[in-house]
Amino acid sequence: MKTGNRQRGRQELSIGAGCDRLATIEHEFLHALGFWHEQSRSDRDDYVTIMRDRIQDGREHNFNKYDDKTSDFLNVPYDYTSVMHYSKTAFRNGTEPTILTNIPAFIDVIGQRMDFSEYDIQKLSRLYNCILNWKTCVA
Repeated sequence: MKTGNRQRGRQELSIGAGCDRLATIEHEFLHALGFWHEQSRSDRDDYVTIMRDRIQDGREHNFNKYDDKTSDFLNVPYDYTSVMHYSKTAFRNGTEPTILTNIPAFIDVIGQRMDFSEYDIQKLSRLYNCILNWKTCVA
């Protein structure tokens, strides 16, 4: 079973202009550690609606949905507060949102780049066999 988005070999991180928040760097490191974007989950349609006609040409792949054989979300519920979730305005081609939350109260929550969410930490702990104290991982 493939866990997360882990790949073999060297991985480059996009950390440069525009990466001025700690959580943006956390986001990029989580990719390297095996995380997909939250809105790529196989169950995402239960939580968000992707407005494909509002996405910039050539950026549609950023909104792909992956089946359970491609990725494993480690039995953690969908997380609107994940540092791995795109914002409502990600890759938009105009002024309208590209992602709508099925629970309207979360529309301005998605895409936060403040810090890991509790579920981000829980997934990281499960992926790397961290026990009790999430900062102490078993290799």
